[in-house]
Amino acid sequence: MEKIREVAVKTDHVQTCELPIVVDLDDTLIVTDTLYEQIAKGLFTRPFGVLRAFCSLPKGRAALKAHLAHEIDLKDTTLPIREDLVQWLHQQADHGREIHLCSAAAQPVVETVARRLGIFASATGSTEANLKGKAKAAYLKQRFPEGFTYAGDSTADVAVWKAASGIVLAGASSSVANAARNLNKPIEAEFKNKQLPLKDLLKALRVHHWSKNILIFLPLVFGHAWHDPSLIIRTFLAFFCLLMVTSATYLLNDLADLNADRLHWSKRNRALASGRMSIPVGLALSGTLLFVGFASALALAPAFAGALASYLVLTGCYSLGLKRVPLLDTLIIGVLFTVRIIMGVVLFSRPSPAWLLTFSVFFFFSLAVTKRHTEIIRAGVTGETHSLTSRGYRVEDAPLTLTLGIASAIASLVVLVLFIIEEMLPASVYSHPQLLSGMPLILSIWLGRIWLLAHRGNMNDDPVSFALRDRISLTLGGIVFVLFLAAL
Repeated sequence: MEKIREVAVKTDHVQTCELPIVVDLDDTLIVTDTLYEQIAKGLFTRPFGVLRAFCSLPKGRAALKAHLAHEIDLKDTTLPIREDLVQWLHQQADHGREIHLCSAAAQPVVETVARRLGIFASATGSTEANLKGKAKAAYLKQRFPEGFTYAGDSTADVAVWKAASGIVLAGASSSVANAARNLNKPIEAEFKNKQLPLKDLLKALRVHHWSKNILIFLPLVFGHAWHDPSLIIRTFLAFFCLLMVTSATYLLNDLADLNADRLHWSKRNRALASGRMSIPVGLALSGTLLFVGFASALALAPAFAGALASYLVLTGCYSLGLKRVPLLDTLIIGVLFTVRIIMGVVLFSRPSPAWLLTFSVFFFFSLAVTKRHTEIIRAGVTGETHSLTSRGYRVEDAPLTLTLGIASAIASLVVLVLFIIEEMLPASVYSHPQLLSGMPLILSIWLGRIWLLAHRGNMNDDPVSFALRDRISLTLGGIVFVLFLAAL
């Protein structure tokens, strides 16, 4: 009986190979959902437009989608395509099969995607009614009375597969795939989603950037308060609050910068940009981290929660538009690093080293400019300027970023030298303050190397991440740490 069934399925498959193919859009042709793409884009560009669109929700999902399509245009938005499915569709088109796009997304959105790929004989989306599930099945059965093959992914598509002659699974879960197989219809092809490994989830949370938050401990160290156990515990608790909030802001920034990331040579592989993490998951995860982080911060110290809130506001302003203002974007990054130090300052009442905040602004502004300078150099070599122009920069800005970055690095060294001169006075708390004089020398070597590599285009576009993996940087950092300990 199994052999007879196998032959029957193969015969059906041969027959369906001549039928037109109808492809769903969301989570099938593309590995994201256009509705959530519009919401994410609108939240950071037209928040009131999103609010107006949701006011039409009582009229139905079709009305919501139509209003969102009117408020937020995806014409210039790069959407992550399911490449293996598109390649298969091209092969089928070369064999003479018609390819049609049919989706519950709004008609303007469907037409935009269809024009971009250029392989569809027709593109149909929702207008007055939501073209999904049984409604789509009835429409396609009437449109293709001789039969059709349908490519889909969701539970709602099972109703369409019941009306179809052939099945293509694209991004379907195991339960949906089993439901489709139980229909005993030929499955022409199957394309699975790329899983989000733990490594990529941790990258999305920027676990590798958590080291930046160690700055919160600097006031404790330079304030010589490491003999206070209660302060150390409070600083560690504040550190964990900061980790949650910064990870949440990284996720929000990725959501705000989806299109630019998809045009970037390396950022296109990020979890959200590639579609391996869905937009709803990204929003839910960032919201949870923000809530837990701020609730814990308020319980720890209201002043610390206020500093954390200022960090969030500044990050929000950066994501909403200031990151597209040349040079101001890098200054904000330098200030955000400095705010991390301020969070450590507000945890205890003793006087904080003022020089540390000034040094931090200049130093981290220089590193932020290094990141932009690297991107400019890369764009000049590769010719890929889309991501660069979205930030407001041009290839010809390289001399300017080089000059400002190096000047800021030198300014930070001057501040550090002034601090050391002050500490060499008789009232110094250091036993051997003269040993501190080696710190600017070591730091100048490191900054010079960072800028040399950046200007040559041989460095990762994030100098902090580069330093954490670079043996020479780690060695120089170890020397600075030893000099500090020896000076105590």
